[in-house]
Amino acid sequence: MNDAYLDGYDVVRPVVIDSSKRMLLLVPSGPDGENCWTLPTVPMRSGETCRRSATRHLRKVAHLPPLRISPLIGRLARRDASHGVLYVLVIRSAVDSWPSSVRFAFALEACWWTTAELRSADAVVEPAELLDFMDGYWEGWLPDGEISLE
Repeated sequence: MNDAYLDGYDVVRPVVIDSSKRMLLLVPSGPDGENCWTLPTVPMRSGETCRRSATRHLRKVAHLPPLRISPLIGRLARRDASHGVLYVLVIRSAVDSWPSSVRFAFALEACWWTTAELRSADAVVEPAELLDFMDGYWEGWLPDGEISLE
């Protein structure tokens, strides 16, 4: 995904998850036929926290039902821009599960994946640290709060 119009701004990449199945929702990011997947990009407004930006976008723009944001926040420098920070937040439904239509809020081609499926498919995932971040989340290896993914 080309986020050049956000060059220099901080952005949030929400990881929408299905906790019971240990799956995450990704959108295709490469040219047709390439196995490249990424997270939606949410621009942060001036003065907004990464949690507030994610909530604003997911509730008002994507029209998702009530959600919960994990206390774990991944942070890394943006590689697609001259400067700025990219935050990765884990988002789950506030009720038992997401409605089946949740993937269409992001893209018609959005898919649910496990980290094992992505690895076995040799998929390119952006940010590259996402699979280790999610494995750490699922296994409880990562502390609550903000951590560097670099």
